[in-house]
Amino acid sequence: MNVIAAAYLAAHLPFLAPSLEDYDSINFALGLRDFDPARHQPHPPGSPVYIALGRLLLAPIAAVWPSARSGAAEALTLALWSAVAGAVAIIAVARVFAAVNDEPRTSGSRTPDPGSRATWAAALLAAGPLFWMSGLRPMSDLPGLAAALVAQAVILGGRSDPRRLALGAAVAGMAAGIRVQTILLTAPLLALALWQARRFWRPVGALAAATLAWAVPLVVSSGGLDGYLRALGSQAGEDFAWVNMLWLEPTPRRLAFALYETFVLPWGSTTLAAVVAVAAALGGVLTLARERSSLVLLLVAFAPYAAFHLLLQETITVRYAIPTLPVVVWLAIRGAGAFGRFMPAAALPLVIGALVVVVPAGVAYGREPHPAFRAIADASKAIGSAPPGAVFAHHSVWRALQVGSALPPVAEPPRLYEWLGPVGYWKNGGTAPVWFFADPRRTDLALIDPQARLDVDRYRWAVADRPEFGGSRPVGADWYRIADPGWFAGEGWALTPETGGLARARGAGPDFRPTEAWVRRRPGPLHLVVGGRHLGDAGDPAAEFELVVDGVVRDRWRLSFEERNFLRFLDLPDGIAEGEGRYARLTIASRAVGGDSRRAPVGVRQFDIQSVNRLLHAFAEGWHEDEYDPATGRRWRWTSERAVVRVKGASGGIRLIVRGESPLRYFDGPPTVRVTAGGRVVAQFQPAADFEWAVVVPAADVARAGGALAIETDRVYLPGQAEGTSDERRLGLRVYECRVYPLLP
Repeated sequence: MNVIAAAYLAAHLPFLAPSLEDYDSINFALGLRDFDPARHQPHPPGSPVYIALGRLLLAPIAAVWPSARSGAAEALTLALWSAVAGAVAIIAVARVFAAVNDEPRTSGSRTPDPGSRATWAAALLAAGPLFWMSGLRPMSDLPGLAAALVAQAVILGGRSDPRRLALGAAVAGMAAGIRVQTILLTAPLLALALWQARRFWRPVGALAAATLAWAVPLVVSSGGLDGYLRALGSQAGEDFAWVNMLWLEPTPRRLAFALYETFVLPWGSTTLAAVVAVAAALGGVLTLARERSSLVLLLVAFAPYAAFHLLLQETITVRYAIPTLPVVVWLAIRGAGAFGRFMPAAALPLVIGALVVVVPAGVAYGREPHPAFRAIADASKAIGSAPPGAVFAHHSVWRALQVGSALPPVAEPPRLYEWLGPVGYWKNGGTAPVWFFADPRRTDLALIDPQARLDVDRYRWAVADRPEFGGSRPVGADWYRIADPGWFAGEGWALTPETGGLARARGAGPDFRPTEAWVRRRPGPLHLVVGGRHLGDAGDPAAEFELVVDGVVRDRWRLSFEERNFLRFLDLPDGIAEGEGRYARLTIASRAVGGDSRRAPVGVRQFDIQSVNRLLHAFAEGWHEDEYDPATGRRWRWTSERAVVRVKGASGGIRLIVRGESPLRYFDGPPTVRVTAGGRVVAQFQPAADFEWAVVVPAADVARAGGALAIETDRVYLPGQAEGTSDERRLGLRVYECRVYPLLP
């Protein structure tokens, strides 16, 4: 067992985190510098024992590595504790497994030796992709689990020894100071041991003393009990407001996702997870038949945490599932034990398969710093030659800026409304270029002129799509240099599903109050496009819209529920005259037709305004609603069998680029997809995989079609019929991106 632990540690040391990464890791690093849970340094409940351990190691690392870039020493400190904790956890879990085994083994028995089973289970745990990757990261997950497993091992070994039981209780108390959720791994087992031993006072006293040893300094550092409770309440409020948990959504669908995210994603491969699940299921049957007392101890030790995790945690944050792994690997190896003396031959492929899945990812993880820190480093080098007027960031990337850089101080942005930072800068007269460090999974920057967002460097994480990193934030960074936007918008616009959701949540859509945008004044002719949707139900009144620029009504129109969508292009031949401020105020308001008190809910889904020599394009008839997965940041639209892209301002030919998902996920053969203009087929292909298709549409075809380009497919997917739902849509292609560019002369 010591050999496995030593090999685990040695294999991790070359690839430890080269920088901080997840938001929580930054909170921990800031806590090493200035412990204050009230300021989320680290986030409540505070992890004071973990911070203390970090400070013990940080001092010598900083002394040996004085030239470390900002945050690198803290990252190495915390990651090194994770690697050491992983090795400790391997030894401790083997002792836990040995302690719970109760199957008798007679001389000449074909049943594998319990010690051998414990060794193989520990080996499978060590090689498990989530456990392996966690040993590289600057996070508290593995240190917390290691401490809890040590406590479990001591408690199980002390059921007949009061002093040892008290020691186990003390370790359990200290483990909660590393990661408070570990109490669910230790308290139930301790309660069982106390009930069996009938000796309470010494272990309970040890538990209380160990807990108070870190709880009292924690409260004092938070500004007293009231300050700590406010911080804890704020954290709990955020969790219940924004975390997608089974407790708040008790549906079969949410349960299925929770189980998948807890028992499949930690293995990094669906195939590997399936094999482990089969072996664990077999092990569960054998354990229930032959080792019921072992099963009871395992359930007492690990089931309370598993239930808490499934019900009350965000299961897409896959690292939270680490404490469920020990019972899974024990049952899987118990299943392999069905082969008797040949158990090693059954267990070895599981261990090798896990290593094949995870080792390349571990190497990639340790190869370069997190994208946010690479972006900040590049910007810090550039600031001397081209300083920005102001710096803004999405909240997840803003936290990385707090670690330290050469950039100007950045005020904490309002969560979910970060684009309002630069909006306020421009409204208040700011003219210099601004920098914005964006989380690529966010979409609120769509409320800023797309032509002003072309100067961008994108930084990606090699492990961003790894299942073991599910729930990490951020997983990338985009460094925008935004100069003199032609327009920008405030609240109430639904240009993306994210901003549309915010508008409805705040009652800020045009049916509640006029939605505002600001358009840079310029004398030349302009044209704009605006599109939207009636969000009501059958029988709701129609909506009447009014578009106003600088106090002058420029357009009015009506939209009924039956019409559902609108798309309008509008010319402003005289541009926008000089007036108060550099930007003119543009508003769109709507009211219900009919004069009664009923509301006509609507959303403005498309908008752009440019000089007439710039191309506008919009999604017209045949497109379904824009969709968005906040966990991955992926957006998409479905076409129907015929979906039209309308363009305006094209003086010549155009290039249409369509990127989408393989239709073979929904059909048994590739569809025939055509781009037509004015009835003429411009291009045709048959996608059999994920695709990016570039089509050149000649100027004559664009003119003949009046700017209406159709994407047609000869196959449609009917989700209602296929999935047994009420979804009546006719789905053609799932399109991730559809872009239109003018052909350069």
